[in-house]
Amino acid sequence: MDKTRELIEEIISGEEPNVAAYLSAVLRVRGEIPVKKGTLGGIFADSAFRQVIFDFINKVRRIYPEAQFETGGRGEGEARRYYFELEGKAAEELLKFTRLQMVTVGSGFDLEGDEDALVSFVRGLFAGGGTLTLPGEGERGYYMELRVPDFEETERLRTALAVRGVLLESAGRRADSLLYTRRSEEICNMLAFMRAGGCAVEVYDLVVSRNAMGTASMRANYQTSNVDKAMAKAAQQVEAIEFLRAKGELEEEDGETKLIWSAREEHRTESTAFLASLLGMSKSKVVRRLQKAIDKAKQKGM
Repeated sequence: MDKTRELIEEIISGEEPNVAAYLSAVLRVRGEIPVKKGTLGGIFADSAFRQVIFDFINKVRRIYPEAQFETGGRGEGEARRYYFELEGKAAEELLKFTRLQMVTVGSGFDLEGDEDALVSFVRGLFAGGGTLTLPGEGERGYYMELRVPDFEETERLRTALAVRGVLLESAGRRADSLLYTRRSEEICNMLAFMRAGGCAVEVYDLVVSRNAMGTASMRANYQTSNVDKAMAKAAQQVEAIEFLRAKGELEEEDGETKLIWSAREEHRTESTAFLASLLGMSKSKVVRRLQKAIDKAKQKGM
């Protein structure tokens, strides 16, 4: 799996700190706005972003259960494009929720002062059209890019990130405004800021192995942060599964879900990668099913 897809998968399988900011960023990059004839639409370029459509729809339906989406694909081969459309009142409500009537970064969300909003906004920009490559994946080597849908907000976003220790460069490419970096250490910083701990540690390991040098304390910080978050997430998963079991909610689940939840109860502190290897399943499937337990338990009053 290439690193762009891997990071997208980590983003959509995790908990979003500010769902409105995330959805807003995805729509800013990929949406057809303003609404035309009462329809809100979005286009995704290729299969790497197809899963973002379904994640986007799931996030919206948690807020507006009645939202009726149309999805599909157009074209063939490299010209294949995936799309979604949402009509009626739900489309209008979604625009209000994501504050897309606002023009600048600071107007819609307090990205300068609200770190959760900034994190989710950046995660949404990447999910909507970001790029991450590492040495061995083409000619770019270390490279990370975000498409920013408005030239005026690019510098404000770059400044907001710089205040938090992430130093990116800005550029224009045709009709796009970009934030990017070719520096491996800034990619690590950006991934850590995006709370994509798995990718952050993986990239830092690569940097250290290629350079045969590195700051031990920096690596330890990434690893410790990632382990702490993984342990907290595992504890939350176990709590959710035990809550659902006590409520008698497990019987309606399919066999794979029950198997994953049972494995988590048995191996309470192991990583999702360990569970995936143990069960012979993909890590993304294990992560999604465990997140489902948390979401369902919260809906049931945990």
